[in-house]
Amino acid sequence: MYSTKTAVTNNEEFNSSYMSAGINENVNLKEVNVKKSPTGLDFIEFIFENEAGQTVSMTEWKNNKGLYVKTDEDLQRADNAQFGRVLQIVKCYMETLPDAELNSFAEMINWVKSTLDAVADKDSKKLRLKVIYDKNNYTVVSKNGIFVEPMTVAKEDSQIKQFKRDHFERTIVADKEDANNDPLSAANPLATESSTQEAVNTNGSGADDLPF
Repeated sequence: MYSTKTAVTNNEEFNSSYMSAGINENVNLKEVNVKKSPTGLDFIEFIFENEAGQTVSMTEWKNNKGLYVKTDEDLQRADNAQFGRVLQIVKCYMETLPDAELNSFAEMINWVKSTLDAVADKDSKKLRLKVIYDKNNYTVVSKNGIFVEPMTVAKEDSQIKQFKRDHFERTIVADKEDANNDPLSAANPLATESSTQEAVNTNGSGADDLPF
């Protein structure tokens, strides 16, 4: 139902609760959570928040062998890269990392959480953070290169840079034209049925009675 008495004009700007893509400054690490998925898989979640209260998250899951990770050496390389990403966050709060030998993914993520939870001034430590659009056009923390550093690093000395895989703009996907929308297309079942029925109605017994 539409009524001139209840029609509304909104002149307020929409403010998203999610952090914008790009290199964001003055960001805080809001939460570090170790969780289990509905299927029982362990993962760690980092939630970052800017001064406007907008958030963005980063998750890490256990690496497994598959299409690209086929050997034990491949798996170890993937684990090394993953731990390196996670330690970027830890290093923002610690000048010297404690030695740690962790034998499983679960041990690693629990060590990371306990290490960050023990940081006294974590809430006051401001960060510079690279945020990108993923393939579904959601904003996420980039995992390409250096993605986080303390704001104490001067902007001109920042090591954060945009890689080709870092999308700071939404991906625009054009609508695909469906051939079945063409009423004269042979791929359109309605067009085919209609043409066949017309031939039958006109000639009595179908295509065999056509004059050519």
